[in-house]
Amino acid sequence: MGTAGDTAGELVIERVTSREAADRWQQIAEEHFEADYYEMPADPVQEIYERVESTRSDDRYELWLGNLRPDTGGAGMPVVLGEIRLPLLDNVDNAVVNVATRPAYRRRGYGTAMLEHLTARTRAHDRTRLIGDICEPMPSSEPANVSSTPPPGVVFATRAGARPVTSEVRRLLRIGEINDVALAHLQQDAVAHSGNYSLIQWEGPAPTEFLHDLVVLHSRMTIDAPLEDLDWEPENWTPERYREREQRVVANGQVCLCTVARHDPSGQVVALTDIGVTTALPEIAYQWATIVLPSHRGHRLGMLVKLANLTYLRASRPEVRTLNTWNAAINDHMVGINEAIGFRAVERWREWQLELSDSTN
Repeated sequence: MGTAGDTAGELVIERVTSREAADRWQQIAEEHFEADYYEMPADPVQEIYERVESTRSDDRYELWLGNLRPDTGGAGMPVVLGEIRLPLLDNVDNAVVNVATRPAYRRRGYGTAMLEHLTARTRAHDRTRLIGDICEPMPSSEPANVSSTPPPGVVFATRAGARPVTSEVRRLLRIGEINDVALAHLQQDAVAHSGNYSLIQWEGPAPTEFLHDLVVLHSRMTIDAPLEDLDWEPENWTPERYREREQRVVANGQVCLCTVARHDPSGQVVALTDIGVTTALPEIAYQWATIVLPSHRGHRLGMLVKLANLTYLRASRPEVRTLNTWNAAINDHMVGINEAIGFRAVERWREWQLELSDSTN
């Protein structure tokens, strides 16, 4: 625990190591999401507990909490959160960071103090690069409504010396507004182009017989997905890493719905898509991975598996009201699939990257 930043000793930064501290960390996250994101709540506290308590082989987390000193009149009020994710199996030069200040306490230097603390911790772990995402409102189609003032997160990252390296768009599908006639036409077209493939679906852990193929597909997610200028090397997936991911989903209080396409002549699983639903927030679902092996593209398999998994979601989780997805702005093919299904853009997300110098602070 210690002080940091240009806040005249007002801030005490503590490591989050207990559920009590995680609850206080979560309070800031909830206010941050309410203020800064469109119809998207913070991760449930169960997921925060998992980050604090787990001993994962792929990532290590550090969660930090900045509190006002009682003698400043803040009575120990938590005002800023920090988070570091340290990849352990690959990308070991990188640290993924997050800083969020309680809306009522912004522009007082607390976010800067927390970022300085996270930077020092990153150096202590021999990492040379910070990566973090920033959400921005979608540009208005009306010129008169376009603000000349950059969003606060962009100002914060720019002042820190970071640069944007990717451009993604978050899209939202409202289940109650789905055009089933349009989806039926999309499905007919996909089926017509995929005669040598069959669909298989499951909830929870994957069947053992598909494990090798699923590992191959997940390894391609960081090869085939457009990463633009982001310094992120391909991830090495193994059966053990995949099973650990499944265990983490359960620990987070989540459920995974998966649909795959199997190439019937070879028996190989060549395409997958999965959707995550958190039991604590049953009305909201998240699109996770969607990938098709390059040698099997051109058969509408991306559309085929996504439509089937959407049907699976609606049948098994009728309480879900919205489904979220993120795509690189330059990924025209997947964007086209999602927009044809009915997803609509609601926010722009960008990854920002900051190279750390060799000097210490």
